[in-house]
Amino acid sequence: MPPALDDESKQNDLSSSYRSSDEHSFHKAGVSVVSANRSVFSTAATVTSEDGGSSVLSSHKAAELRKPRTTGRRSFSYQAQSNDSTNQALDFESMPLIGREREVATLDACFARMIDASLHEKNNTFESRKELVLIAGKSGSGKTAVTRTLEKEVLKHTNGIFVQGKFDMNTSSEPFSGICKAFGSLCLKIKEAPAQALCTVQACINKELGSDVDLLLHLIPELRDLISDTFNDPAVMDIGADEIDSKVERLRFAFRVLMRAFSSAASPMVLFLDDLQWSDVSSLQVLDFLMTDAQNENPLMIIGCYRSDEVDENSLLHNKIVALQEMTEKHWFHLTEIEVGHFGINEIEQIITSTLPNPNVAGTLGLATICLKRTLGNPFFVLEFLKMLHQEGLLHCDANSDLWTWDVDKIDGATMSTANVVAMLHDQMTKLPHQVQALLQCAAYIGSTFTGSTIDLVWTSYGRRLVESKTERTALLLDFIVKEQILEKADNNTFRWVHDKLQEAALSLTGKRRESFQLDIGRTLYYGLDKNQVEDELFAIVDLINSGNVLRLTEFASANLRAAEKARDLSAFQSAAEYAAHGIGLLKNDKWSTDRSLTLKLYTLAAEMEAMVGNFAASERYSSEVLSQPDLSIMETIPLKMAKASSTGSNDLKFDDSVKVYLQLLDEMGCKVTWARRLVPVQSIVKLMRIIKRVKATPQSFYDKMVPMDDPRQKAIATVYSKLVYYSYMAGDMLLFVLTACKLVEMTLDYGVNEFSAKCFASLGSAIIISMEDYTTATTFNTIALSMLRKFRGMHSSETTFIIFGANLCWVKPFNEVLTPMGNVVTEGLRSGDLEYAICNLVSNKISLPYTMGRPLASILNECPKTLIQCEDAAQSSNAMALKVLWQMMKNLSDPSCPNPSELEGDIFSAESDEETLNTHVAFVNLAQGELALFNGDYETAAKRALEVKDMFAKLCPGFLVNIAEPFSRAVPLYAAARSTKKRKYRVEARRLLKMIGKWKAAGNPNVLYYHLFLTAEQFALDKKYDSAQQKYEEAIEAVTAVGHLHHLGLIHERYSDFLEERSMNEKSKESLRQAIRYYREWGAGVKVERLEQRL
Repeated sequence: MPPALDDESKQNDLSSSYRSSDEHSFHKAGVSVVSANRSVFSTAATVTSEDGGSSVLSSHKAAELRKPRTTGRRSFSYQAQSNDSTNQALDFESMPLIGREREVATLDACFARMIDASLHEKNNTFESRKELVLIAGKSGSGKTAVTRTLEKEVLKHTNGIFVQGKFDMNTSSEPFSGICKAFGSLCLKIKEAPAQALCTVQACINKELGSDVDLLLHLIPELRDLISDTFNDPAVMDIGADEIDSKVERLRFAFRVLMRAFSSAASPMVLFLDDLQWSDVSSLQVLDFLMTDAQNENPLMIIGCYRSDEVDENSLLHNKIVALQEMTEKHWFHLTEIEVGHFGINEIEQIITSTLPNPNVAGTLGLATICLKRTLGNPFFVLEFLKMLHQEGLLHCDANSDLWTWDVDKIDGATMSTANVVAMLHDQMTKLPHQVQALLQCAAYIGSTFTGSTIDLVWTSYGRRLVESKTERTALLLDFIVKEQILEKADNNTFRWVHDKLQEAALSLTGKRRESFQLDIGRTLYYGLDKNQVEDELFAIVDLINSGNVLRLTEFASANLRAAEKARDLSAFQSAAEYAAHGIGLLKNDKWSTDRSLTLKLYTLAAEMEAMVGNFAASERYSSEVLSQPDLSIMETIPLKMAKASSTGSNDLKFDDSVKVYLQLLDEMGCKVTWARRLVPVQSIVKLMRIIKRVKATPQSFYDKMVPMDDPRQKAIATVYSKLVYYSYMAGDMLLFVLTACKLVEMTLDYGVNEFSAKCFASLGSAIIISMEDYTTATTFNTIALSMLRKFRGMHSSETTFIIFGANLCWVKPFNEVLTPMGNVVTEGLRSGDLEYAICNLVSNKISLPYTMGRPLASILNECPKTLIQCEDAAQSSNAMALKVLWQMMKNLSDPSCPNPSELEGDIFSAESDEETLNTHVAFVNLAQGELALFNGDYETAAKRALEVKDMFAKLCPGFLVNIAEPFSRAVPLYAAARSTKKRKYRVEARRLLKMIGKWKAAGNPNVLYYHLFLTAEQFALDKKYDSAQQKYEEAIEAVTAVGHLHHLGLIHERYSDFLEERSMNEKSKESLRQAIRYYREWGAGVKVERLEQRL
């Protein structure tokens, strides 16, 4: 019995087995690998030549060439046995960069532009520090090698990071695959950063994402190790439902926060995404998220490589590139496209002379011509072709003369059948030991990268079915393959293919067994890995099973459900729809009777996901299948019925139809809202009075001790009520809105807190202000809502905060106390996916409220571009339009060169060409036109406009805090016009507004104190009560000085100056005018300052 062999002996035995398996007459050696990481690249003209004969090259690097090379990009090569005439290896290690100077220079220029801080400081365009470079070319053209030239430059910087993510041909439908690989590598790199930088990253993630970091942990397991020392859930209870339509926005925010955190600690940051032609729609969305993030001020470069011949006009990638091209100007990032072509004869000659040392240059043209003819100038194919020639003995070095020799005619005849690089590599792999081939086939189906434990599981469980003899240890086979440089070993016992062509060649080894191979490997992984491992690799495993499951085995329907649910949770809705559909296809004909629960889940999920991607016909088919089942309960059909109702409202804009569906659904659930719509007015008033009485009678301690609602049925009813609240508001049925909000408040008091409780308390507070002007009771409702926000997470805090502060508390609190909370909640709104109210709070915090408070125009104008980008990025068109209107208005006020500052015209917005009819837009246009007329002293025009619009803003935009200041801006020119024209119509309307503001003052609104004092002064002046008027003017000046509203300081001083001038108090009038000029200058109203200075 022979002695046991150690690993080294087995390796030698494997090598011997490989050499003995040679069937080619020219083959005399085993497999070795040399480096090709100095790969060659760039477009060159193709030149053909027909040169024959024999040529020789000498070598002086024999000893060096015999050394094994184990770094960089590698591929097959053949190393001669000792004392053989072909004992020299081909020298790709020392080969210089060839033929890609232009491409590399372009890439370097993009990098230099990104890191040039002085350029961006000069132009004040931090967004332009983002670079997107797309490198296209056929497989093997050297795209990756071009990109890799930048890595050394990046790493010259102390905190520079260069990471790669690669997409896989086998998992092109797997959501986020390449993106997550890149971010996983980033996590590992960041973890090695200095302690201070690491702490900054951890603190940023913890603060900005909180518990939402779980969204990313499912995608990027490496992130868990990075934040494990610092991540703690906030000490509040999470009661919010994970709504499908907010998932994309939540994930967008999460990826952006993660990149901001990483790129702030590691700069410059270069993210390399390889093989984008195999990317999925979700990964391309992330690419979009990162490049359009206006809040990321750090340098960021993303390089994407793709095979140009596998991307056409109908592909996902092509459409995304077109979309990104259209975004560059608006989002201020650079997009550069580089095309990498094939070699011409000159570049191939350079490869030959660089690979074979000390060449006889005159003898290389014939060999280069054959290389060009057989490879069509593909760089990777050229290298593999030369290696094949060397292996077959058609290129050899004489040991005595140290000369390289070849016979061109012999090479031409022997390589006639060389078809493509995959076929050539396939032929070489068939000469490997049988067990090595079998392991390579398994590895090829697992993916472009895999762990040692995964391939070991597959090999030990499945490998014995592929080989006749006892299977060798996985580690032994992997070691052999790595030494042959087909695979390379990375960190954490991870392996990856040296080139994707090698993976393709390994896949081709399976031949007709491809489908069964995929199923067997997928099944091995699904049942062999533990629960967490299966979850991490779920998409890849299910893809393998689905590709090979030609027998339609029902057992894997549940696996597809798991994959669909995971994809849904990651907002990869297209993938979720596909997995659900595949799972449905695996169900039996009697599915509703034999596996009802699984069937219901798959059909419901398929309907929801198809609706999310806009495939409403498919969604309707799935829904109809479910709703046609006679024995399903109302609780089981609620999701589909709600989805149908919401689709009617959101997509068809038939809000009243949605209201009817939700009323019917509540009726089916035993919750009749009203017996008839005509009874709603009376019911809403009665219900509101009862709710007010009950809320007031309930002590605050009750609210402090409230717990979440836990009854599933009541939670479902609350969800339906919440939808009815929304669609009744959108349908304009405000009384039904109030009635339904009362129902939700009542449910909160009876059954506990749900995610809509705080919003409904705040909404009723707003309704009480609008309908009853009872600010004390409204404050009670707002206080309860705020206490819920502090205690519970997931309560639509951005929307609730906007209602509480922007619509309610602004009537009883100073503006400056409203400003900060609205700004603080923007991030929470973006994080939770509540983009509409996040942007409402943002615009209020950055633009409209600062303007109302008379903050310097320059500071507000500086916020306009970034805020507009965020509005458009969040697809909030109404806020974007309002912002443009206000931006143009402030620009006209501040710019002395404006040709007609009283008109709302300019490069940002033009009222003359405006055709928008949306209520909020019309309201803001009227507001801006009135402000321009007012501050440009065109009082009669402003007064006429005030008579035309009257309370239009309050009617079109109920609940907006601007409603407090807008009547004041109308009243001022009305009083001015009344005094100058003596027309009664101006006097009557001005006095009406004075009384309105007087009621607000009496109710305790601190923001209208100086409004009322000043307008009272104007009324006294109009009534010729000059002494009283002068006293009130001075009181108004004192009051407005206390709050520091610059625009109204200027305005009130200006009007006081006019009053004093009418009274012939010229010196005092000029002093007041100087004060007006001073404050207008501080405010930044350049046009106004120039006009007033002419009066001195």
